[in-house]
Amino acid sequence: MQDIKALCDQVRQTAFELHAYLGHGHLEKVYENALAHRLRKCGLKAVQQHSIQVFDEDGTPIGDYVADLLVEDVLINFGSPKFEIRKFIWEVK
Repeated sequence: MQDIKALCDQVRQTAFELHAYLGHGHLEKVYENALAHRLRKCGLKAVQQHSIQVFDEDGTPIGDYVADLLVEDVLINFGSPKFEIRKFIWEVK
């Protein structure tokens, strides 16, 4: 995996260019598919709808979180009506 800051910059730039091209109003799945496609064209590993198990503090499994995209084994999620970036780095087991 490349440096996390460089990866975030690349994903952010790709997502911004995609948002500028598509605009607002498509279904979330369209943006997810398009971003996954563009990231894969850049040679990045992009897995859609990846399930991540969530644990309580004592290690008990309490459910699953489904990431829209797992890029190079780190997380991206969609859902906002405007373009915004939030960084989450979770360890995937």
